[in-house]
Amino acid sequence: MKTILEIQKLDRQIRSLEREVDNCQASVDFKNYKKILQEGKARFEQLETQASEIIKNYNIAQTKFSKNKGNSEIVKKRNTDNIDLENISSLISDSNSLVGELSEESRKIEDLVRRSEEIVRKSAELSKRLTDAKMRSTTIKAKIEAKRQEVAPKIAQIQERIKALEPSVKDIEKYEKYKTIKSNGIFPVYVPLEDVFCGGCKVELSLNFIEKLKTNKMLQCEHCNRIIMFE
Repeated sequence: MKTILEIQKLDRQIRSLEREVDNCQASVDFKNYKKILQEGKARFEQLETQASEIIKNYNIAQTKFSKNKGNSEIVKKRNTDNIDLENISSLISDSNSLVGELSEESRKIEDLVRRSEEIVRKSAELSKRLTDAKMRSTTIKAKIEAKRQEVAPKIAQIQERIKALEPSVKDIEKYEKYKTIKSNGIFPVYVPLEDVFCGGCKVELSLNFIEKLKTNKMLQCEHCNRIIMFE
């Protein structure tokens, strides 16, 4: 068991070096770059949806405008030479109604044009932002790779030390379990009991579990699947 714990210490050193790469400024910048791309894609989809809706509403408004304009021509062509007084008020009402409807449709069209211009402006700004981010990504990736190459020899040395220790592992079953749990993204695998808490996930353990742990010396945590050791 001592050898497995020594290997775990070495694995911890490897993870620490890998975190140096993950947490370096270039990696942070690259994560921000990816976030910009994701947000940009979502924003473009929103703008496309808005543009489609504007086109649809514009066509509706344009159709109504043309129809009302046609109706106004009909009103204009009415023969007013022999019109009687009773029909004057009707003519005036029809004319006023048409003027109001034409003004309303005209206002709608102007508003749609304004919104379209705003979408074009926002699309141009977003495109520039994405282009700038993409240009920076090449430099960012190069910096990440340089950092990765910097720690690679150190990781290789530690991995050689692990290989040298493996033949001396006596409990093969425990070591295989260690590797399986670690490959599932759970690390560290072997943790101590800290008062009444798991030394890995820090969740409070039941008294029944602790009693079993005292007897068995090792038990798998019910919450995080790490192996808790009672020393």
